[in-house]
Amino acid sequence: MPKSTVPSEQYVTTSPYQPGEWARDVAEEMPGSREFGELVETFRELQSALCAAAPSVELMAQLNREFRDATERLTEFRVPELERYPRRPDLTGRGHPVLIPYTVQELRDRDMVAVVEFTDAQLGGNGAVHGGTIPLLFDDLLGIFVSIKGQPGSRTAFLKVNYRKITPIHRKLRVEASIDRIDGRKTWITGRLLDGDELLADAEALFLRLLPGQP
Repeated sequence: MPKSTVPSEQYVTTSPYQPGEWARDVAEEMPGSREFGELVETFRELQSALCAAAPSVELMAQLNREFRDATERLTEFRVPELERYPRRPDLTGRGHPVLIPYTVQELRDRDMVAVVEFTDAQLGGNGAVHGGTIPLLFDDLLGIFVSIKGQPGSRTAFLKVNYRKITPIHRKLRVEASIDRIDGRKTWITGRLLDGDELLADAEALFLRLLPGQP
């Protein structure tokens, strides 16, 4: 897979997602933000490359040793949840290497537009995205949008996804989200995944704002 062409400035600039109490802003508190962003991108490229490869037995054995070594080295730096880089809302995919990364293009009070591109790491078969990754995308994108524009500190209460057409990998797709209604602690929101004008999938969700002390 070709090296990512995303400029490195992406990893330190402030995204439209401004964290509140629901996410700790560690962009300036923790050194290495740029390096961690680049590390996450490399990890995602590795995932995609592994899913698309049929390496030799010798290479698999070698890579297994290297991966085990890297795992052991990272384990030495394990820290409590609030100190981890994946809680970074200014990084693509919030700095979490297994979430589906997307780029926000438009952000308003009740609706937003983002761009996403699935890779071989999300391949289900025959060039189509694995169906399970689409709810993951919607759950993360809709949930974050609710937390920043609806009600901070909300969790998923209900998520329904309708699959309209096959979603392709290696293609820039449009994701739309709209907050439909807010009633007390409840926020109803809808989402759509499109390839040009073609609707690939849509989602309806209900998010519930947590009470003080709820995890």
